[in-house]
This record gives sequence, structure tokens and C-alpha cells, in this order.
Amino acid sequence: MNKNVIFHEEREFDLSIADLWTLLSDTNHLNEYIGLFPVQFSNYSYDNEVLHRKAEAKALGLVKTAWTEHTFEWVKFSHYVIERTYSIGPVARALWTVSLQRVSDTRTRLILDSDFTIRNILGKIALKMIIIPQLRRIFPYTLSYKENTSADDPRPQKKQSISVNTERMTILLERLRNTFSNEQMIHSLVHMITAHNDDEVSHIKPLKWAYERGYAKLETIEMFLLATKAGLLNQQWSLMCPNCRVSKEQTTSLRQLSNSVHCDLCGVDYEVNFDRYVEMRFIINPSIRKTDEQLFCLNGPMNSPHVVAQTRIPPGESRTMNVKNWPQELRLRVVKFNHSVDINREDSEVKDSLTYTESGFTTDVIRTQDEILIDNHANYEIVVALEETEWDSFALTAREVTSLQLFRDLFATEVLSPDQQIGVGEMTILFTDLKGSTKLYEAIGDALAYSDVKKHFDYLKKHIQSNHGTIIKTIGDSVMAGFYQDTLALKAAHAIQAQVHELNANLSQPVSIKVGFYSGPVIAVNANDLLDYFGRTVNMAARIQNQSVGDDLVLSQQGFEDLLRNSESETLLAQYSTDYFEASLQGIDGAFRLVRLKQN
Repeated sequence: MNKNVIFHEEREFDLSIADLWTLLSDTNHLNEYIGLFPVQFSNYSYDNEVLHRKAEAKALGLVKTAWTEHTFEWVKFSHYVIERTYSIGPVARALWTVSLQRVSDTRTRLILDSDFTIRNILGKIALKMIIIPQLRRIFPYTLSYKENTSADDPRPQKKQSISVNTERMTILLERLRNTFSNEQMIHSLVHMITAHNDDEVSHIKPLKWAYERGYAKLETIEMFLLATKAGLLNQQWSLMCPNCRVSKEQTTSLRQLSNSVHCDLCGVDYEVNFDRYVEMRFIINPSIRKTDEQLFCLNGPMNSPHVVAQTRIPPGESRTMNVKNWPQELRLRVVKFNHSVDINREDSEVKDSLTYTESGFTTDVIRTQDEILIDNHANYEIVVALEETEWDSFALTAREVTSLQLFRDLFATEVLSPDQQIGVGEMTILFTDLKGSTKLYEAIGDALAYSDVKKHFDYLKKHIQSNHGTIIKTIGDSVMAGFYQDTLALKAAHAIQAQVHELNANLSQPVSIKVGFYSGPVIAVNANDLLDYFGRTVNMAARIQNQSVGDDLVLSQQGFEDLLRNSESETLLAQYSTDYFEASLQGIDGAFRLVRLKQN
């Protein structure tokens, strides 16, 4: 009996190669659709000097099968390769490749190639009756995607029995509609809750959800936060490894965050920070719908979308990786050992080869334009990932969401545990103060002055919130606000000063507002059960604001120059006269270069 069975089939589809890759590279979703079985995976480990996972499943829910699954190899928009060596079951080995070939901008050839090694006649029967028919279902899966034109159904799904508590959902939807008015977006949310399979509604990334449906980013964040407050959704905080960018832990509250997390795949312990390593995701509230998240594949390309290519290199062998097709900044990283090399394409001295030893690469940077030859001098297989250095554009980071006023208003108790400190990354901290507030109290009395100050706080909150910032706290007549981008702080400061006449029209006595801001890293802490920030950036922002004289904006010269590099900010700054000056700031040695902006 011939123990090797070869399968080959190809078809063309009226889809771009990018669309087809997006559809087929999510192997967890694909495997569920074509009828493969839920799998239990071990962590990555080395056995016989090869990186792999152990896996177990029950075919048809009855027959146990077990295998060693090697790391996937792939090149984005081109192909991926899967290899399994079975220890239990009628098949001994499986190797299959999914390849894409561009026919035109809107037409792509899909090629399936498989090479199976069977143990006995049962293996031959299993291939004919179960395994190959499952693989061939990739073609109708792709065809059904082509026929699907609804933005609310971005990809085909296996039929699943979905049970929704419609009575409770109706009550909670009414709560949401009282606070959020975009009925089309609410309809999309309801459709997801009632029609999408469990894998589609587990760990929902709102920015990806918005992109697939064509909705605005900030309005989508608003709806998800309000839907959580209404009880339709639950929030999750996912702790992401900075290297493989896979979620290592999930918590339902910031109070439960660990200061450090271990990644078994990368072999590192890393400190948590809000900038990249903590993402906000969502699941359906179980009072509306209970979900069961099953795992069908853990190693496919979509699990590492930042990796544009990945290859296995046995000991003593070499592989070539192509970089010329990827315009973005890239690096090479060895999976599990976490050794990396940055790719520099601008230097005139070009190298096209790398050597890897058991202590890592022999260089930290390689300068190349086209291809890199990697020689593995270690005595074990290495898996090399060619990956983007830019962070996931669909990640709703804790830094961004906690800088929104709506989040603070809805989830005021969502704070860190006492005495915990977590880095946030770069934030822009803005301080304001009322000029001459002491004289205000003396002139009009405490009651009227207090009323005017409250109106002034409401005015500030309106402009800070409308520019996607948040009031962190008030200190006397001052406000401390945070923004995740300096351009947003500039817009808020501009609106505050440009429209102050509207505020003064409602006050007993006109006021003048002092404004200053500064950008840099901050630390998040729990301060009296409020999420607060501290550090040098906060101190600098407060001291820069002290240099304001009222009806102006003050910032560092470096911050001003950074804003000038942004075309939108440059247009806004053109409305101001600039005054460069030096000032002594408390705790800062020497004079500090500042810029005062006065509106023309």
C-alpha cells in the first residue's frame, strides 16, 4: 500500500489577493468552518531541537488523535505551510500549503497542496471520507465570502445555534438608546450579538469592528463604552506581550492588573504599561448571551498579523527572507529566544547576510534593500519572524481609552489597585488656572464666585471632552487634563481661549484663563480611588502653566516644534503670534526654552 497521498486542487476567485489572504489566514475561523475539531494545545517547547506545540483533539467528538504541530511558515499575501506529525491516529504526517497567485488586481488563484503519510487502510479511508473533503470546503468558504456583501457580516460563518435573551436585550437596548443616538450603529451591534458565532464575539476589538463596517473610530468607542454601561457588553483588559503581541492574560478590572507578566513563547517577563501592553476588548454580557470560545487553531498568520513572513531554519542550514516588498519598518526576531535585528534600508553600507549562533545574532542592525540570507549556526532549529515594528492600529490601548472623558464619567471606579504604579507611555498633560481667582472671591463674594468657578469647570470639561481628552482632577480653581496626542491638547487649548467670551457672557465677572501643556511619559496610580497620573511630565506641565499670563497658551519650544511637523496643527498655529522666551522652572536646572502663543 502506498503510504503517501498527494492532493492538489486550484481555483480562481474574483477577489483581490489582500482580501483572500485576510479571509484564509485566520486559520482558527477557517478550521471551524470547514469542519475540523476543537483542539487543546500545549505551550511551545523544544523536542529533538525543534520548536513545536503538542496538540490533542477528538475526531467526530469520539476518536482521540494527537500530534506535534510545528510552527507555521508563511509569507503574507503569498502562502502559508502547516506541518503535523501524529502520534495517535491513522495518519502519521500531514503537510499542506495554501498558496495565492495574483491573476489581476481583482482576481486571485487559490492553490491547495497536501502531502499525507498514512499508517494503514484506516488512514486512506479517513483521507478520502473526512480530511480531504474538509480541505476542499475552503473553496465554497471562499466563494461564499465573494457572495457576501454586507458590512455586518465580514466573513462566512459555520452555522451555529445562537440563544439570545431577547427580552433582557430589549430592556438594555432602551438604556443604550437613551444615551447613544446612532441607530445604524446600534443595529450593527444587535446583529453581531444575535447572528455572529462565538469566535466572532469573543475578545471584540472595537477599532477593527469599526473598520470592517466603515464607522468612525471615536463614535465606535463611545458606543462600546455606553453599551458596557447599559449592560449589553462586558469590558476586558488584555495584557499583550510586546514581542509576539499575543494576549497573555485577561482581567475585567484595572484593579486586577499585574505589574509584570510572563510570556512562555518569548521566554520573557515584561512590565505592564498602558501604552501598548494593555488593550481594552469586549465580550457579550452573559445575561444576554452565553458564549463558548473553542480553539481550532493557535498558530496561524492572523494570530500574528504584524509578522509579514516567518520561516523555520534547521541547524546548519540557511534561508533567505525578502524585505523589498514591505515598505514599513521591519525587524527580524527569533521566536522563543527573543533575539532580534533591526533592518535599516537607508545606510549606504549594505549587508545581505546574517549569522545566528546560540547566543544570538552577530549584529544588532543589518542594512539591506532586497533579501537577507540567514545562516543558523546553532545546534537547534530557529523560527525567524520578519515583523513590523509599528504597533497594531486596531489596538484600543489603556492609554487611549483612559484619556477619554467619557470613560472617566462612566467608569469612575475603574482604577488600579492601591500602591500599584503602571507606566502609561507618552501623554500630553494640560493645566489651566483662573487668573486672579482670589480677587474674584473678594469682588463678588463666595456664593457668586463659587457659581462662576463651577461654570468655568463645565466650560473647560466641554472643550476638553470634545477634543477627546479627560479631566484627571481639579485642584482649587485649576484643572489637570490628559490627552493621548499633543495635537488634541492644542485643539482643546485653542478652543478654551478662542471661545472664552462665551463663558464670560454667563459669569458675574469676566475671567482670564491660564493654559500650559507638556508631553512625555507618565505613571498611572490609584489616588483616593481615582485614576491619577504623576511623574516629571506632570510636574513640567504644571510649571509651564505657571508661566502663562492669561488669554495665552504656553508650551515648551520642543513641543511647539513637534506640533509644527503636523500639517493640521501647523494650520492652527498660524493663527497665533509666537514669543520665544526662557524661564526658570522649579526643580529644573538652568533656564528652560518656552513659547507663548497669543491669538492674532
